[in-house]
Amino acid sequence: MSMFEIHGGFTGLAASSRVRLARNIKGYPFRLTEQQHSEIADKIFAALKENPTIGPEFDKKQIIPRSTEASQLVEEHLISPELAQNGGWLIVSKDGGVSIMVGEEDHLRLQVIGTGLCPKECLETANRVASLIEAALPFAYDERLGYLTACPTNIGTGLRASIMLHLPMLTATEQMDRIIGYAGSRGCAVRGTYGEGSQAVGGFYQVSNQVTLGASAAELTDKLVETATTIIDAEKKAREQVRSQNEPALRDRIYRAAGTLRSAYLIDTNEAVQCISNVLIGLQMGFLSGMDAQKLYALEEHIRPAMLNGAPQDRDKKRAEILREATKPIQFN
Repeated sequence: MSMFEIHGGFTGLAASSRVRLARNIKGYPFRLTEQQHSEIADKIFAALKENPTIGPEFDKKQIIPRSTEASQLVEEHLISPELAQNGGWLIVSKDGGVSIMVGEEDHLRLQVIGTGLCPKECLETANRVASLIEAALPFAYDERLGYLTACPTNIGTGLRASIMLHLPMLTATEQMDRIIGYAGSRGCAVRGTYGEGSQAVGGFYQVSNQVTLGASAAELTDKLVETATTIIDAEKKAREQVRSQNEPALRDRIYRAAGTLRSAYLIDTNEAVQCISNVLIGLQMGFLSGMDAQKLYALEEHIRPAMLNGAPQDRDKKRAEILREATKPIQFN
């Protein structure tokens, strides 16, 4: 296991967790020049490199606006669409578990990603890395307001913690409006796969905290976990409800999805993600076996358009080849 690899128990329902801390450097204006972005990136990188334990784990790269690499990094959840569009800097651990964007809305945004339900562990790692940076570059902080950020919605803790949940049956049974309302009452938001404004293809949703003031980062993270756990329980009930109403139809949908992944010659992103979603259900409910659900979920992130070079049809062909090979071990129960 690499230094920053975090596992919280993959269930296929809580696929991954992420913690992001928004920070600004004391003494710098909120709106920076490109030269100041570069200067701050250099100082952050130097501060991390001074630590003999974690320093060797990090690399620094410039983000070229609207480049293919930038699009790939968005699909890997390592940078935001805004940074990909406008450019900036990325400091990232070799395993991708820790990444620091420089040049987005705030001077820096520190992110930690883990597998499964593990936002608490992600927060611990984020705080550890943030402390190393702050020792060299003091953060803008107000005793009353907390960490100062460009957007008022981030002020206070500067925390945005999120959990990627797989909720296909709550979607199919038209219960997501109720779930979104419940999350809102808990100070949380439910968004699509890539955050605000994105679609939830295959039933993959991000659940994140909305509140950043009035509680500690640890308290906000605890509340997020409680909210996500309740939503997970609702998804489990929805799955059993669908099974009890018409198991043959559910099994048929899952088998057809597995058959498509195992035999398609061309497959576009949306169809692939939808099929992966159905196969995940099959693996979790015992209709399918022979493949690790975590491996299948990880595969979903590597078949996005920017990850596959070439014309659209060439990408569809390559995507199908990857999926045919990966899903060979799947067995129908």
